[in-house]
Amino acid sequence: MKQIDKTKLGIFIIIRASVMIAGSIALFNRNWEYVGMAVLTLIVMLLPSIIEKRFKLEIPDGFEIILILFIYAAIFLGSLHQFYFRFWWWDKMLHSLSGLIFGNIGFLIIRYLNSNNKMNIYLSPIFVALFTFCFAVAIGAIWEIFEYTMDRFFGFFMQRGSLDDTMIDIILDTLGALVFATLGYFRRFDQSSSYLENTSGKSMGQSENGSGQ
Repeated sequence: MKQIDKTKLGIFIIIRASVMIAGSIALFNRNWEYVGMAVLTLIVMLLPSIIEKRFKLEIPDGFEIILILFIYAAIFLGSLHQFYFRFWWWDKMLHSLSGLIFGNIGFLIIRYLNSNNKMNIYLSPIFVALFTFCFAVAIGAIWEIFEYTMDRFFGFFMQRGSLDDTMIDIILDTLGALVFATLGYFRRFDQSSSYLENTSGKSMGQSENGSGQ
């Protein structure tokens, strides 16, 4: 087993075990809200593996680790353990990272389309950069709608009752997405391989060559 596989397995076991233990304690104490959030965390953590198998999409191990840690930090630590309130910078840190993370997810979608022989399409680097940027910003906007809905109809305080908080979150999402798209676009021209080869594990240039043969 490769070192990255051992690291990935170890992190996944520790994270999921901590959520399951906390959920079991909450179940014993009949804290149903906590139990529900723990179950939600576990389900969301399974999504990358489900998507990978369902669409035969190769998600690089390094990025999958980052994705699982992000979900754990956002849902389990942020919402369930009140890290958003305990640490003023927690929400801003996650929003800054989300632009990069969802930009990478957008790139994986593009790579899937480029490598799909049934579609037989070619997407230029400028379109890839534009799509990853728009995808990441759109996800950030959808999340803000989710926060507003939870506050408005379920009595949460995710937006802290402030328009400034919402706008700062969207700005941070946008900046993260812009950094990802810009660096990715120029790396695509500086190297013969994909601009995210180091983080996504597979060259888009290889996919293009493969579809052209």
